[in-house]
Amino acid sequence: MGRWGWRLFEGDQDLDVACTVVDSLGVDTDSWEHSLSAMVHQTDMLAPPEAAAFYSTSEYADKLANEIIPWVRQKLDTDNLGERLFAASRAKETDNLFQDSKYRTIILGALMIRAGARINAADLKHLRDLAPQINCTSRQMTLGDHGFRTPGKAQFLAALDHCQPGVARSFQEPSCFKCGKIEEDIGHKPLQCKKCKVATYCSKDCQRDQWREHRVSCIPPSQCRMLNV
Repeated sequence: MGRWGWRLFEGDQDLDVACTVVDSLGVDTDSWEHSLSAMVHQTDMLAPPEAAAFYSTSEYADKLANEIIPWVRQKLDTDNLGERLFAASRAKETDNLFQDSKYRTIILGALMIRAGARINAADLKHLRDLAPQINCTSRQMTLGDHGFRTPGKAQFLAALDHCQPGVARSFQEPSCFKCGKIEEDIGHKPLQCKKCKVATYCSKDCQRDQWREHRVSCIPPSQCRMLNV
């Protein structure tokens, strides 16, 4: 399993769930014009070079913001599809694969926030209650790498705090590795760690508070020997 970043949708696990979550809950997506994963797969390091190059163009940014995301939002909001998907996912959280079943609900929630789709108060509360139950680690585990990395968990919780129907929230733009906030929340772009050029922080205070955890992986780009984190 590959993970090339610390946050949501920066690894195979999250992208695999995003690709299959709707169908796994009993909804046929064969006729859909756009998939939920189309909103988040821009970080995929296995994407062909020509696709990765297209993702960085203003043409694609316009298509994503003004075609793909509005289409997905309308699809989720029509006939309360998003709410029905949540109900189906929550009903499956007691399945044998405890972590996988609960993490599916987390990813579904993140995708709905990405689209700016409606999420009712009960489902928002459930997502907040669910987050502490998911495996969370500061680095790769010996026998597997499932659930959150800590910057991704912070990113998710900040997204819940700022969730608004009709307002799409990006999980790709820089977020604070400590509190999860993005430029829209704090009024300026998070600052990049000068040493590793990977971690970003909204303030010196957040950077200082996370240093004990971050210092283990704070390696200059020239000294990195592998893509996985």
